[in-house]
Amino acid sequence: MPRNISTPRSAAALAAVVLGLTACAPAEAAHAPNPPRPGAAGIGDPIHPGLGNGGYQVGHYALNLRFAKDLKHYTALSTVRARATQALSRFDLDLAGTTVREVTVDGRPARWSRTGEELRVTPAMPLQRGERFTVRVQVQAPVADTQQVTKLGVGGAYGMVRYGSWIQTSSQPSGAHRIAALADHPAQKAPATITVTAPYRLNSIANGELTATRQHGADTTRTFESRQRLAPELLQIGVGPFSVVRHGGPHGTTLRYALPRRQAHAIEPQLNKTVPEVMRFLEQHLGRGSFPLRTYGVYASPLGGELETQSLTLLAAETLTPQAYQDNGTDAIVAHEMSHEYFGNSVSPRRWSDLWLNEGHAVYYQSLWGAKAYGTSVEKSMRELYQEINTHLGEEGPIAAPRPDAVKPRTMAPYGWNAYQGGALTLYALREKVGEAAFQRIESAWVRQYQDGVAGTEDYIRLAGRVTGQDLSAFLRSWLYGEKVPEMPGHPDWRS
Repeated sequence: MPRNISTPRSAAALAAVVLGLTACAPAEAAHAPNPPRPGAAGIGDPIHPGLGNGGYQVGHYALNLRFAKDLKHYTALSTVRARATQALSRFDLDLAGTTVREVTVDGRPARWSRTGEELRVTPAMPLQRGERFTVRVQVQAPVADTQQVTKLGVGGAYGMVRYGSWIQTSSQPSGAHRIAALADHPAQKAPATITVTAPYRLNSIANGELTATRQHGADTTRTFESRQRLAPELLQIGVGPFSVVRHGGPHGTTLRYALPRRQAHAIEPQLNKTVPEVMRFLEQHLGRGSFPLRTYGVYASPLGGELETQSLTLLAAETLTPQAYQDNGTDAIVAHEMSHEYFGNSVSPRRWSDLWLNEGHAVYYQSLWGAKAYGTSVEKSMRELYQEINTHLGEEGPIAAPRPDAVKPRTMAPYGWNAYQGGALTLYALREKVGEAAFQRIESAWVRQYQDGVAGTEDYIRLAGRVTGQDLSAFLRSWLYGEKVPEMPGHPDWRS
């Protein structure tokens, strides 16, 4: 909220003037133990050094988007509430591909400049350590269409894209700051309020729960609240000619599906069957009532793609019809993406090198779902992965220490084979080492202890040792940081 004249900081400044103390301020500042200085332009992630920002902790994101009638342009006002973790003379937000119209800090105009994909903000007065502040950045930008995205070759991190009357987002790992000014790193996740204004003829949806709807003129505005902390890469904003249907799910959860109006009746039965089944399946392995959301849903988009955008999984509409569902094994994809609500969404990676904790878990539980639903052999599939892994370790580097340049395009690092299949193989090796019951205790403790938080590889190693009472450090590090795959426990005949 804008600060008025009665706030402590401005009152202290006024008292200093009245008492005639300003003359000695420069000398005092020179000896101040923590003089204001710029916040870092990143949080030190070796995979994406420019993402995230230092000097503050995010407390809340608010994103207000307004789309043009033809959906080809939009304006966005991002409001970031934060607390300074150092005295700040200036700080950064991540931002690319937009035109900045206005920047304020606590309601006062702020100076700003841009360098690369950084927006540098200099408030009217330095921020003191521990001080809470609010920065607002208004931008406008075109919405890239599908042809432009293909031409740009920016991988999946394009931010927001349009296909006719449809809009969706795809921000992994670094596309959210192409939409609006944010601290674009999972370690800076925070609760979020998303407001979408779009032509009344179209519907809109976003992460969280719908809390308000207002029609005005030719537009409709909807507000969504994500009370769980949201990593910017998991942002989802949908606009299009779809209907939203709601159902009750297991243990009092609410299920909502945004479905193309012309295909809703064909798609809905598959989701009604599979989503509750997968939720119960995951709870069998991770604890009854452990699903980390009260509202979960699917955005079925004709643009395609599968993404674990938090509380609103993106799925390709064409794979959800009865025949396509059967032909493509779409239920396994649903299991993969729903697993992410635990691994990656609720428990987010501390650094991008921890991605195996997201994708390895999703592949592992997808393989368990395949065994349950189709009788496939987890052991056989893991043995096949084991035969391949040394090739990929040589190409990409260790599973938990990937080489940043190993994935093309570079913007998509570290989304490679090792994070997915290598991560799943590591989890299988741990299960073979400690046994099924102990492994399930590790997994349940992981999602419970770090729910709605951030954790990394070393956190997982320590937790596994504590839960089992075994020293698993050397074992897990050999799998996660080694250049060659270790022997698979219980399977000395396996070869890579």
